[in-house]
Amino acid sequence: MVLLSVTEGEDKPLKYPTIFNTADLAVLTKMDLAEAVEFDSITAECNVQRVRPGMALLKVSSKNGIGMNEWLQFLVQSRCGQQ
Repeated sequence: MVLLSVTEGEDKPLKYPTIFNTADLAVLTKMDLAEAVEFDSITAECNVQRVRPGMALLKVSSKNGIGMNEWLQFLVQSRCGQQ
């Protein structure tokens, strides 16, 4: 998996394509800050798909809980080999 914080910008997949090509999941973190930093999640998703078509993407925020259930479910399934 690769982590992409909204504070790092939408272009991270384009700057670091190798790490996105070696991961099976992109986790978009700090979603609670997206509006404050004018993060464009659609552009970020497009950039991830441009570098790694079909890559799964989770949007999470530990501050407000967005996506945490899905994140925990992914971890449990990965641990049990059910990915």
